[in-house]
Amino acid sequence: MALSEAEKETVIQFDESTNLARVYTASWTVARTLKKAGFKPIRRDDGAWWFEIPIEAMSIQGDKETTKIG
Repeated sequence: MALSEAEKETVIQFDESTNLARVYTASWTVARTLKKAGFKPIRRDDGAWWFEIPIEAMSIQGDKETTKIG
């Protein structure tokens, strides 16, 4: 059974105890984007992917500026 658009979620989790962010996604688009950026999934299971990426590789783009996370 295919997932609905609402079920194709992406969750990014990180804390200050490590320099890695854990990314879970059920979105093929997000998984493909992360793979194109050079990140390899650490796990794949039934239409879902898990990645660990350095926090320094993450940024948030706002209307006025882009801010690095790490």
